[in-house]
Amino acid sequence: MTQKMVVATFNDVDVAQRAARDFRNFEKDNDGFKIESGVMVQKDAAGKLTVLDKYTQPFWGTVIGAVTGGLIGLLGGPVGAIAGLTIGASAGLTGHAIEAILDSKLTKAIPSELQPGSVALILEVKEPSPFEVENIVLGYGGKVFRQPLPW
Repeated sequence: MTQKMVVATFNDVDVAQRAARDFRNFEKDNDGFKIESGVMVQKDAAGKLTVLDKYTQPFWGTVIGAVTGGLIGLLGGPVGAIAGLTIGASAGLTGHAIEAILDSKLTKAIPSELQPGSVALILEVKEPSPFEVENIVLGYGGKVFRQPLPW
């Protein structure tokens, strides 16, 4: 089973929080689905991403993956230690390394979906099938982006 980057965008925090709760429930109920790291971010009126610490830590702890942290930086968020979260040990990845890992279609498509006020769940997951994540995201009116990671 490969590890994937999954980005799910939603119109508001409440909907994103419900989807995140469903992801956690699915992880508990399904032997094959595993969330390695995740974070919830919101785009502000100035186009910057803010990590929604209140909604992130109860779900996935205080360490986010290097690719997740790098993607946040590429999308307009802070780089390095993010709002009390720590980027994982392999965080030596530069913006160029992240761009080399993530498909340019992915990194160009996400900003058009992340309008001011919208929220994204950025997850590094192991999933045997994309259908459950798709069903959760689409069920809440969101859009999902995914890409296999090279490890």
